[in-house]
Amino acid sequence: MSSVHGGTIGRWFEELCRIKHVQLLEVVSKNHESLKPNSLPKASGIYAFWWTGSPELLSQRNRQIVLKGPGERPVELLFDDEWLGTEAGYPIPLYVGKTAKGINKRIGLHLRLKEKRALPLGEKAEKAKAPTTSCQLRAGVEHFFQTEEDTRTLILENVGLSYVLLDGDEHAANRFYLEDLAIGLMRPPLNVDIER
Repeated sequence: MSSVHGGTIGRWFEELCRIKHVQLLEVVSKNHESLKPNSLPKASGIYAFWWTGSPELLSQRNRQIVLKGPGERPVELLFDDEWLGTEAGYPIPLYVGKTAKGINKRIGLHLRLKEKRALPLGEKAEKAKAPTTSCQLRAGVEHFFQTEEDTRTLILENVGLSYVLLDGDEHAANRFYLEDLAIGLMRPPLNVDIER
């Protein structure tokens, strides 16, 4: 039976803010086309991707995005330095997610390691349609780096990972609330969606 553990949500959030892998390179095979066996937990939980590379590298890239709003109306957003928190000099949260099927499986779906790039090259502000609904990190980074031919290497060298294990159906509600809390407090740009 699922129950909400409100008193420990804050502690879980603190744990989520502790980066376990500074570079995703730490958890992938030598050829960069798959995750190393047993490098990430098979248990479910909440995870966060962080920009751990140079803030300047991220600052110099496309940070404008146009999303579809109510009635297909374009809604323009700018991920400026204040939104990203670049002046703090700390890793920048990019995306927070939850999974009931295992951290390892979900991270693999986000990374799409068999491909050097998931979206077509180009320079558009409109959010491109991702190849799947499971690769928000990869598609989001490619929106920032629209002319980078090999985003796989870029991501593996400049993105880190943290996670909190909240396994089983008994933690279904806790995963929901912790993900919402983390998104609200961290303001990760790749989680932004517009109401329709």
